[in-house]
Amino acid sequence: MVILVTGGAGFIGSHLVRRLIGLGHKVALLVKDSTHLLRIQDIVPHVSLHTGDMSDHRKLQKIVEEIQPAGVYHLAASNIQSGVTAGDDDVIRTNFLGTVNLLKALETHPYQFFVHSGSFLEYGPKRHPLKETDLPEPREVYSISKLSATLAVEAAGMASGKPAITLRTFTPYGPSMQHGRLVYELVTRALRSEVISLTDPNVTRDFIFVEDLVDLYIECMEKAKAYPGQIFNAGSGRATTLGEVAEYVLKKTVSKSTIQWGTFRTVSYDSDRWQADMEKTFASFSWRPRHTLDAGLDETIHWFQEQYSFL
Repeated sequence: MVILVTGGAGFIGSHLVRRLIGLGHKVALLVKDSTHLLRIQDIVPHVSLHTGDMSDHRKLQKIVEEIQPAGVYHLAASNIQSGVTAGDDDVIRTNFLGTVNLLKALETHPYQFFVHSGSFLEYGPKRHPLKETDLPEPREVYSISKLSATLAVEAAGMASGKPAITLRTFTPYGPSMQHGRLVYELVTRALRSEVISLTDPNVTRDFIFVEDLVDLYIECMEKAKAYPGQIFNAGSGRATTLGEVAEYVLKKTVSKSTIQWGTFRTVSYDSDRWQADMEKTFASFSWRPRHTLDAGLDETIHWFQEQYSFL
């Protein structure tokens, strides 16, 4: 089928696009003029590229009319990294208004699925594993914008029965991940035996290997129509401390790095209890993560060793 992917040149998106091509689908990518295509350079000949801005409703509508997609994966976002984002206007325009514009462009189009990539930060820190029924308490503009987008997708599904759902992704990691992300910095610095600056060894994340996450996105093709407007957690269901991750990476890479705890800035959403409650997702999908954290880190470390001359 013809599938439209926004954010397809990004970390998760590039893995998803490769999988879709491998499954024989025709993939159309919506990208901005400024988008770097480094992650997908080798597969650009196998996709159709469409340039446009999420804030331009008319252009989005024209692209939808041209592509006639059977399904949509909406991963485009102005992201947050270590608490740092673009300006508030850009974050709101891209994450919220962009999602609303895309939904409006698809309003009269009979798509089979629309999968929106949400964020665990929409919940705000809690003292228990996070359930989809928890009251969201976002703490900064990025999280507010993502929650607003999720609510727009929820409304589109609930009001009209559209097969539109949201996956609230937790902390993805794996090959080709972004510079500056925790696992990226841990692995690359460990391979170079450099000093590693981190916040607090007791801060947790719920890590999910990118290929496992893509497995869930793929199953959503068939399942979205059964859950119009609904929200599903996309994590491992396990809270892992930064101390545990750092210890494993240093051991696996036989690194001489030292870790300087408390020397990296804290962020508003740091917590010792980021953990997805996966009960609803596991009850609704046959999907289960295939990789343990150790196995996923092993693949990630191996990828960096192959890509760069660290050793």
